[in-house]
Amino acid sequence: MAYDLKKLNVASLDFTDIKDSLINFYKQQEDIGDLDYDNPASAINMLINILATATAYNGIYAQYGYLNSFSTTATTLNGLLGIASNSSILLEPTKTAACTRTLIIAGTTLESYTAFTAITTKGSQVYFYNKESIDSNSSKSIKLYSGNVVVYTEYDYTTNSIEIPYTIDPETITFKVTDTNTNTTETWTEVSNISKISSSNNKHYCVINGNLGYILTTNIPTAKNITTQYKVTITAIQSNGSSANSATINAPSYVSFGTSELPSGGYDLISVAQAKTKLKFKASSTERCVTIADYKNAILNSGISGTDDITKISVTSSLLGEVKVYVTGLGTSLQNQLLLYLSDKTPAGISVKYSL
Repeated sequence: MAYDLKKLNVASLDFTDIKDSLINFYKQQEDIGDLDYDNPASAINMLINILATATAYNGIYAQYGYLNSFSTTATTLNGLLGIASNSSILLEPTKTAACTRTLIIAGTTLESYTAFTAITTKGSQVYFYNKESIDSNSSKSIKLYSGNVVVYTEYDYTTNSIEIPYTIDPETITFKVTDTNTNTTETWTEVSNISKISSSNNKHYCVINGNLGYILTTNIPTAKNITTQYKVTITAIQSNGSSANSATINAPSYVSFGTSELPSGGYDLISVAQAKTKLKFKASSTERCVTIADYKNAILNSGISGTDDITKISVTSSLLGEVKVYVTGLGTSLQNQLLLYLSDKTPAGISVKYSL
């Protein structure tokens, strides 16, 4: 006998509601309506319990999956990372403290990933590293990143990619390819998957979110195919989160600092609310500030210490093409960092001023 399933309502996530709905539905069926549904010891009642339990579990899992399939309703960080992956947006669960300083080098070359000792505000020792090298007897403005240097070589030649942990700060990655026949090594260029930037040659890769970590891939139409003739080496810095914010950095004997910007921007694990803001900003505005909401999202997305609380952020505009931004409690040096960060995201003809 065919049942009219349209009369069966088991959309609830409550076990009792589902069980009552099943019993009422089966009682209305001519061939099985007279069974002993109300007796807790009956076989049919036990079967109904099993069906109701399975239905409730499936409903909860489906609800969980549907909620975490959309950025507006997602409740987990993993769900948002998956959405970022599907949307070709890079979402960073953790970031390490960093600062830009002018380094003056005397007598010898500063090799990439050279260790700079530093002391945190709590008195513990950490290390900072430079991604860029600097020639001897010269100076250059570069970034220093806190954390620990790690190396990965497990490149998959079938998928043209390698997966590295989410503890890595993706800004610190160096992607090198060595021709094992000639023993020559080239550093490839990262390109942004969201803005579809192409490099001047075909030696480039992009970083995207994966299930368990970042995926570095050359599986893009404009990139050179890497065969087993080549060896891929990934050098990067493992983040130590917020621990090195405002740390005091010490230079090696042959290095002196021309500027003294304090490290900032490190965070341990981004909250779901912050991840939603970053995802929304990158997805809706292609990292350009058009509306007031864009500016607020951009400030929350900046990674600058003290800008992660939306209640402290104020953005106003005038008819004269001026946008005023303000973050309660933000120091002068961090204010300058924020204005510099926003200047790259502001359309031509609009000026940004730090003011209430």
